[in-house]
Amino acid sequence: MNDIPPGATILPFPRRAPAPTIAPATGPATAPDIAAERLRQALAALERAVAAQRQAVGEWRGAMTSLRGNVQTLHGSLTDYDARLATLRSEVVAVNQTAASLERWADAALTQSPQPK
Repeated sequence: MNDIPPGATILPFPRRAPAPTIAPATGPATAPDIAAERLRQALAALERAVAAQRQAVGEWRGAMTSLRGNVQTLHGSLTDYDARLATLRSEVVAVNQTAASLERWADAALTQSPQPK
């Protein structure tokens, strides 16, 4: 009956976790008592889950409020940045026009000056 080849490894099946035990009541437990206790435990677990969900939703709402404030601050910063870029563009255009004017003046001055002999 020992048909296991040499060197083979036998893997045992995992054992099931024992079922949760309910604290014994004083006296013999009846089926309605056990059912009522299981219902009480299930309702307590449900209440804990709902409380945790309530807390998570509250934290999520707080995060959304914080995000809204940060997005509004970012919008204000980007608006200011856009205005500064527009001002810079107009200043660069003015400097470019002045530089082109000075270049034309310098070219004219070079062409009008007497050539050294």
